[in-house]
Amino acid sequence: MGLIPPEIIEDVRIQTDIVGLVSEYVRLEKRGKNYAGNCPFHQERDPSFSVSPDKQLFYCFGCQTGGNAIKFLMLMENLTFVESVRRLADRAGIYLPDIERGSDNKRAAREEKAWKANALARDFYHNHLLNSPEASGAREYLAGRGLSEEIIKSFKIGCAPAAWDSLAVYMRGLGYGPGELIDFGLLTGDSGRNFDRFRKRIVFPVTNPQGRVVAFGGRVFGPAENQPKYLNTPETQFFNKSRILYGLEQARKAIKEAGYAVIMEGYMDVVTAHQFGVKNALASMGTSLTADQGKLLLRYSRDVYIAYDADSAGIKAASRGLDILQQIGCRLKVVSMPKGTDPDEFLREKGLDGWHKVIAGAQSLLEYKLNMAQNSKKDISDVIGEVLPNLAEIKSDIELEEGVKTVASRLSLSWEAVWGEIRRYREHTRKIWEKPDKIAKNTHNIFKSGKPKDALSRAELGILKVLVENPEKLNYIRSVLGDDFLQEPLYCEIYRVVSGHMDSGEFNPSRLLDQLEEPAAGLLSRLIMEKNEGIQDPDRVVSDYINVIQRNRQARKRMILMQELATAEKNNDIDRVNKILKQLQEI
Repeated sequence: MGLIPPEIIEDVRIQTDIVGLVSEYVRLEKRGKNYAGNCPFHQERDPSFSVSPDKQLFYCFGCQTGGNAIKFLMLMENLTFVESVRRLADRAGIYLPDIERGSDNKRAAREEKAWKANALARDFYHNHLLNSPEASGAREYLAGRGLSEEIIKSFKIGCAPAAWDSLAVYMRGLGYGPGELIDFGLLTGDSGRNFDRFRKRIVFPVTNPQGRVVAFGGRVFGPAENQPKYLNTPETQFFNKSRILYGLEQARKAIKEAGYAVIMEGYMDVVTAHQFGVKNALASMGTSLTADQGKLLLRYSRDVYIAYDADSAGIKAASRGLDILQQIGCRLKVVSMPKGTDPDEFLREKGLDGWHKVIAGAQSLLEYKLNMAQNSKKDISDVIGEVLPNLAEIKSDIELEEGVKTVASRLSLSWEAVWGEIRRYREHTRKIWEKPDKIAKNTHNIFKSGKPKDALSRAELGILKVLVENPEKLNYIRSVLGDDFLQEPLYCEIYRVVSGHMDSGEFNPSRLLDQLEEPAAGLLSRLIMEKNEGIQDPDRVVSDYINVIQRNRQARKRMILMQELATAEKNNDIDRVNKILKQLQEI
């Protein structure tokens, strides 16, 4: 694997704001000097994930995962160290020399090439729509749908030529062969006979939150000719539709400002919504919402409105997906569109004022399910069964009480009866499986209160904690104990790296973490991020730790001497016996 010069790695680290990076994946809230949010590496209800802007580190007190910005991106995107540094350098505008890529970087190189190919294809389609006489029908169609040139340019909407190989010929001129374009989803067929996947269609580029083009959606605009209305990029090793939301790149700022996101069904719904000022709109890639999409949304807001077509079976089909979103912490509402309309048509007919009214009248997911169940004329027990999972997943005590009131009122039941059903449901669920976040919470409790049980381990860990908070104490500790005073191998590894950095005249926690593997890196992250509560006199604490370590040294030495004494007595070695007895007396 090619090596990136240390000075460039350091520059990348300095130029990367870890709070800004993490905020692209996790919704953070200011908590004192640090920022807190739900951990992206395990499922949890109570935030235990912390980011320190001062130390440029992150740490989860639930699953004990921690590190610097490079480590965070490695974990989030499944990258190697070099791949992560390259990605952050690109983000910061830092030039990296053309280092020879090793075998473990081939995937990153292929991914970069796929993104570049998609970006070139997007520009090809977009320029064709804006400038080609052949695309006049597509331009007329979009104008008829009320789209302005400004919104078309904002979303880089394009048009695929009717010829079977227009894109293939264009990309071949840029050095792309048919085999890799098939792998990227831009062509279909095989290396012997292939043709453009999108032909004579309006083309919508699909980007990830960072703006990389990962896929396309193509819509017919003339006679369908027995073709599907929409044609999408197939799933490839570079694209997974369950992890993408169309329009998120354009919507993420507005979602934070509005405090909620609106999920629609189609590309046209989203584009029209943005043109009318509903800039917090985005679309699922298919009707079945996934946990990964929910985690994307949670980076920006917990509140999610679902605005699918009124006559569509979309919401029914997505019911399980909505439950998943609720389980991971989203607060859901369902927007009731007038019969026979979708958001695109509704906005063009009723405008922004009409949209605000339907948003104001949105039902909670619980209310929506109650209506659906009652309208299907199910009996009370069946209706209760429909809504119990949603009631039981409500996190807030206040919201849960409101939910119980709603169900009790609608079904003419007592509050006690509804509470009893919730308790039975939760007990039954608890027996089937224990929630991952509960496991993490138990780990957290053990982690906070379960310091090493023996005094020596506590003292050794305490010495490390003092060192990362008070680097100036290294010389004193070393003068009393030397450098080989730790017994736990993990602690020895951390001490070696930490003391080495201090000897060089600096102590940069974010930098030195790159020199440690797990679990040492995770433990050091914890020592740096964990608050040291109740220590009024660090000098006395250090002295106490040193005394424990020295007493343990004496105890181990005494044990060794006692074993040697037994051997000397057995061998009737009087001189050796007397020598050992003198040493024991000195101890």
